[in-house]
Amino acid sequence: MVDIKGIQEEHKRSAAKTVSWRVIATSTTMILVYVFTGEFELAAGVGIGDVLLKVLFYFLHERAWNRIAFGRSLVGKIESAMRTPPVTVLPSETVLSVIQKMVYSDIGAVVVSDHNELLGVITERDVLERVLQAGKDVSRTLAMDVMSLPVAAVEYGTRLTDVLMMMREHQIRRLAVTKNGELVGIVTERRILDALV
Repeated sequence: MVDIKGIQEEHKRSAAKTVSWRVIATSTTMILVYVFTGEFELAAGVGIGDVLLKVLFYFLHERAWNRIAFGRSLVGKIESAMRTPPVTVLPSETVLSVIQKMVYSDIGAVVVSDHNELLGVITERDVLERVLQAGKDVSRTLAMDVMSLPVAAVEYGTRLTDVLMMMREHQIRRLAVTKNGELVGIVTERRILDALV
């Protein structure tokens, strides 16, 4: 289960909650059986059967609900997790410049833009596959020649839940953030997780 801070509840926590609640609930059942029948052994037998079956059913019920997104969302909007301003390069800059900016800023991707117009994105993988593996010269290859298109973007103010759903749906790890058509930031899965913890 994802709580407010985005932490996933582990099976052992669900199990501990299940057992502690069942002990309390079954104690009530045992007391009622004893009050109405006056037989301690019958009350104990009902209690043991009640605990075993209901612990199992409750645990399965809890885990099943953890797979359902209904009624569950992350608190916060994209601005709490985005990098702003984004690290950008001009389409005419060299891949060497791109690499230097990535290293200096400790990031895995830069946005290619011109006057806040979103043109493309260059990731570490793009550099490895389209430049180094292809045997191209990083000091002569231009950003516009290796950038990935199209760039997935999301509007400023979008809920984190919707951002993560979009990332999962399109199987991407980063999104450009735009506001009134202009590039204002970039958000990654890693930054979202950092913002939630």
